[in-house]
Amino acid sequence: MIKYLTAIWKKRSKQLDWQLLLFLVLVLNVKLVIKLVALILITVINYREISVKTLFRRRYLWFYFGIIAVALANIVLQYKLISLPYIIVAAMGILLWVLCALASFHAFRIIQKGDPEKLFNTVGLFFMLHVGIIFFNFLLIVIETGSINPYTYKGLNQKYFVSTGDYIKGITFDSPVTTAMICAFGVLFFLYRRRFLNSLLSFTALLIMASSLTNFFLICGLAFVFVFRSDRAQKSIMVVYGSMLLIFYIAVSPQNNEHVVSFVYKMIGKAYYLPKVKILTHADLKTAPDSILTFEQKRIKEGLLYMDSVNSVIDRDRNMVHPADTVALALRTQSPKRKDTAFYEYKASESVKEKENRFSLLLKDWYPYSQKDSLSKLYDWEEPGKWIAYKELAAYFTQHKNKIWLGAGIGNFSSRMAFKATALDIAGSYPAKYQYIHPDFRDNYFYIYLYYHSQWQFKHTAANTPDSTYNQLAGEYGIAGLLLFFIFYCLYFIRRLRYLTYGLPLLFIMLMAFSVEYWFEQLSVVVLFELLLFLDIRTSLGEERPR
Repeated sequence: MIKYLTAIWKKRSKQLDWQLLLFLVLVLNVKLVIKLVALILITVINYREISVKTLFRRRYLWFYFGIIAVALANIVLQYKLISLPYIIVAAMGILLWVLCALASFHAFRIIQKGDPEKLFNTVGLFFMLHVGIIFFNFLLIVIETGSINPYTYKGLNQKYFVSTGDYIKGITFDSPVTTAMICAFGVLFFLYRRRFLNSLLSFTALLIMASSLTNFFLICGLAFVFVFRSDRAQKSIMVVYGSMLLIFYIAVSPQNNEHVVSFVYKMIGKAYYLPKVKILTHADLKTAPDSILTFEQKRIKEGLLYMDSVNSVIDRDRNMVHPADTVALALRTQSPKRKDTAFYEYKASESVKEKENRFSLLLKDWYPYSQKDSLSKLYDWEEPGKWIAYKELAAYFTQHKNKIWLGAGIGNFSSRMAFKATALDIAGSYPAKYQYIHPDFRDNYFYIYLYYHSQWQFKHTAANTPDSTYNQLAGEYGIAGLLLFFIFYCLYFIRRLRYLTYGLPLLFIMLMAFSVEYWFEQLSVVVLFELLLFLDIRTSLGEERPR
């Protein structure tokens, strides 16, 4: 048996590109240190293939070089305002762009040098490892909650419930949105490779993540290729995906369904009212039949009845003994607290006033009442936070016309680096003594983030965060940044549309996804996106000459 398994392993391992697999696992890892070490090692090992001439022959890299040039130009123009904390922010921001360029270059190099079949096998293995880890994490949640459907489980102080996807990690151990995007890429990759079972597993993993925006992007991409570029078998699979999505939102996670519908209503400017639901009081629960109660309500009822029985015993025994023995008797007759009743004990301090989270405290610390009052009057805060972010960007350029061409500068308006430099552990750890918060960032996107995250967990969604690559490019690099992106980055792939298979919907999805995250600074999804498109182009075009 061991010899048989060893033989299979040797055969399978020869069908993989191990350099590519290590590149994907290490560079896409959530830890910046791991990314940095991996890229440095790859660069050192392959230093003979890297030269200034080689780098500048790759036109897709001109976007990264141009962004770095704009960032440096802004630093020079604002030299009078530069401080040590900002020098650190700018240096780290530029380093991220350098790492993006290096990752993109190495992805292209690996694809051009590798055997196509091995490359496809390796990418497929990466996606399946990602899906397997997601399923494993979901199983752990099911075991912890004791519920096959944690999306409706309200125990553990609603730790999971509508936020179940937030606790599920993939092979990169990154944020839920990143994990979901990788699943969406896997769906398309296997669909066009005609590995329908793998594609189905990837879509199931995507549903488990319960990422509404990613689901929306994927459905839009699938709808596009359903009409313009797919055969009968692929169309059938797409219909299955649509059915699975409806079942998930209607039967498995109805709370996410309500969230999606309310979001759509807000976007079209209409109020969305939930149907009235009768709220059962404790008195109602005690007398209600179990047949009409949910699992959670049954647990509450059991706990209430148990507490009533204990109290009745105490009251009865009080009347039978001397008053001096009342306290001692009460202590003797009380049973040890059961897990169920302890969970539902009434806590006056929490029921009267919801505990303030750290974002509420940050709002109070950073914004005096007069400033909060003026900011609250500028926009309709019932709208999605992302929509308000675009309005703030337009208002900023209206008030600061001198910033239109080159933007506010790296880390000064809208970027992951700006959030990280707050040293508030919003986008990772950062030394507090070098804390940096620019006024343009503080009075715009920082306020949006704190405002929505200081509210109920239903507000803590991607739709209410100001994160957006387009906002980053426009806000910190101005029109120059947007032109660099569309001319040297987007057009590079658009000019090769005729060579794309799964790359076509992938490009379509990524252009939409750039509106919801700082993807370049995450150094994960964009790297995978570029690698997949390079692989798709090479499959149709052969070895591509630099241009």
